[in-house]
Amino acid sequence: MAKTATMSWSDIPPELAGLVLRRLPAHVDRVRFAAVCPQWRLAAQQASLPPPLPLLAISDGTMYSLPGSKPFCFPGCEDFTGACGNWLVFSRENECFLWDPFLNATMTLPALSRVRARHVGHEYDPSLNNKDLIVRNVLVCSPHLVAGLAWFGHSCQIAVCQPGAASWWSVQLDEGYPFSPSFAVIAIHQEKLYALDHKRGDLFAIDISIDNSTGDPWVSRASKVINGFHDPDIVLMCRRNYYVFLHKYLVALSGGLLMVRLKNYRNKLNPRLGPAIADGRSKFEVFQADFEQAQWTKVTTIGNDHVLFLSQYHPGSRFVCVSQHDMLGDSIVFFENDGEVSGYNNKGSASYSVYDMRDGQFSTPRPRVSWNPALAATWLFPHD
Repeated sequence: MAKTATMSWSDIPPELAGLVLRRLPAHVDRVRFAAVCPQWRLAAQQASLPPPLPLLAISDGTMYSLPGSKPFCFPGCEDFTGACGNWLVFSRENECFLWDPFLNATMTLPALSRVRARHVGHEYDPSLNNKDLIVRNVLVCSPHLVAGLAWFGHSCQIAVCQPGAASWWSVQLDEGYPFSPSFAVIAIHQEKLYALDHKRGDLFAIDISIDNSTGDPWVSRASKVINGFHDPDIVLMCRRNYYVFLHKYLVALSGGLLMVRLKNYRNKLNPRLGPAIADGRSKFEVFQADFEQAQWTKVTTIGNDHVLFLSQYHPGSRFVCVSQHDMLGDSIVFFENDGEVSGYNNKGSASYSVYDMRDGQFSTPRPRVSWNPALAATWLFPHD
């Protein structure tokens, strides 16, 4: 009597393995699947999969892989200062670099002390080259161009550079400095760099040129394309028993450019109670850039198949398609302490919540994840 051939789990057909993988929205689960055996690893490489959900990264090195994973450590992720897609940003006294923990790739940037600030019509202004310059919200525009926001006193201007430790950060200050636009957010839309003025809420298109003598990029022009709502990026207002914080984000989605505004209410008598998201006071408003009419147009949906993950490190904000993840779309996942004045709520714990665009209701995912609010937190997006 012939023996029946013994089947192994490694022998499952590739199409069946693909179906299993499509039911795994968490990045760590897909990595574990591929680590089982060479056959499953090959199936994972060949499968056409929807983008995984992002990882929640905390600057003490703790990671969470959504949805609902237990915390784990990712060596080398401690003390990051920002994020952009799959890159973590590290800025220290004499070095600045980006690190992709998924590919273990590093992109070296100029140290923050290597900055050239120029006025319109002038070569360089050495008096503004400050070793204490703060560059934040680093955005990888292309393999040859990186942009960020540079703080000069109370003004925030756009800084650009080429990757490489020997290059320079270039910052342009126009004739109205320090009363010129002070930018709060930057984003790439259709290969063009845009910036939002936090003083007036205006949208600017940023032109980048190359210095023929040094080969370094620089901001040649900032053109206003849309007038804003003339409210600051962060405003502290008193409304009965609440403080009100306003915060803006700039995010690209499906060929459009969106401005997302968070109006966050906090209890005036006890600010450590956390955001007042239970009584319907706090809310998000979403506007799409209408370049033909030069105005912001309010929208009431971001799409039933999309979830927006917002981060205080604005280039770390991104849309994720969830149509194949058995998740409800048309919602915004955000950090509860976004939009606060620095140091306002430095006790208690920080967390993230979900805002449903359909009914304007907030909810807290289960199990709830929390961390020390003194630590930085951001979303980290694995490669598709």
